[in-house]
Amino acid sequence: MNNRLLFLFSKGVSYIGTKLFSFALSWYILKETGSGLNFSISLLVNYIPTIFFSIIAGRISDRLHHPNRMLVICDIASTIACVLPLLSFNLLTIYCTIFILSCISALFNNVVDAHLPNLKGIDNAAALKKLASSSQFITSGVNILAPAVGGVLIAIIPVKMFAVINIVSFLVSAFGELFLKYEVKETALARKRSETKTHSTFLWLLKNKGFRPFLFGDGLVNFCVTAGISVAVPFIITNSFGIPSSSYGVITGCLGFGSVLSALFQTKRPCKTELKYPYIKVAILGFIMLLIALIAWLPYHPILTVMAFCILEFVVGWTSVAINIKTITTIQIFVQDNLRGKVIGTLTAVSYSLIPMSLLLAGAAVDIVKPLVIPLICGGLLIILLGCIRLFDSHADKVRTEDMAKL
Repeated sequence: MNNRLLFLFSKGVSYIGTKLFSFALSWYILKETGSGLNFSISLLVNYIPTIFFSIIAGRISDRLHHPNRMLVICDIASTIACVLPLLSFNLLTIYCTIFILSCISALFNNVVDAHLPNLKGIDNAAALKKLASSSQFITSGVNILAPAVGGVLIAIIPVKMFAVINIVSFLVSAFGELFLKYEVKETALARKRSETKTHSTFLWLLKNKGFRPFLFGDGLVNFCVTAGISVAVPFIITNSFGIPSSSYGVITGCLGFGSVLSALFQTKRPCKTELKYPYIKVAILGFIMLLIALIAWLPYHPILTVMAFCILEFVVGWTSVAINIKTITTIQIFVQDNLRGKVIGTLTAVSYSLIPMSLLLAGAAVDIVKPLVIPLICGGLLIILLGCIRLFDSHADKVRTEDMAKL
């Protein structure tokens, strides 16, 4: 129990500092430059390292015998990176800092996710799912609190001080990670399998029926949800309906509130231990986007429209967390230790690679067509392609069953 609490404490402290620092940098870029292009560049600088470095991170992670040491190294390296804005605070150093922290974060997150089943005290699938849910609960809670706390602090202290806060959080996290205990077991067969190359991991995912839907589904979800909800909803709320900022804040808060409650619910009632893609949960996101398009088409009502958006954002938050927990715990339970890091890295790279494309396409589309068209297309696309993936896997099952019967 102490080992698990120490893990949650270390991750929580590190994540709080990171979110506060990210909030401060975003605020500074928007306020000082007033440029949407500069803000978009900061997003791309954050995403690109995750896409490319996740694969390398997976290979490194699978070779580790003492994961806590690598976590400490990552936090120390992040501490050094946060010194850059203190030496020279300008756009170039901000972009460099974001880029370096994103590279380190890709390795850190991969090590955490790949070796969570090896954490001492995690003896069964139920304990693993509860710990993953608790970790998600902390993440969701910080996502709600950090902007609120950051908004207060930024009016009191200089932006540079957020780098100091982040440095302190990384050092405290590193100190806690020193005492984490992992039980990494390695055999001769595991050493041989760990030499599997990255492209072989991709082929392994393609050939493995159970994990193939995760490979295609995660990328599809990120692409459609980013465009149909993350980009379209703010435009619909602010431009189409002219909903005031106070109501917009409430709507956005419902997303975080749903995420927190979903993670808390998962700690009490974990999902089933089965190698199965969450088709129903993903389909719910598709139908929500269709409902968003419908609400945007209907006449605006100052109370009912806001209530409808609040409910939908709450369901999006709840469902997204449930999908994330189901996905990561399925990989942690059903993928062997020597491949887990590479599998997580490959899935992360594939799914994240579509986000920049989605941001660019949706951002350009809202200037050409009505915002409601975007969730309408993305929701329909998600449902149709998800159905195709499901039918393809069902057909593969049927063929495999018939072949076995013939033998």
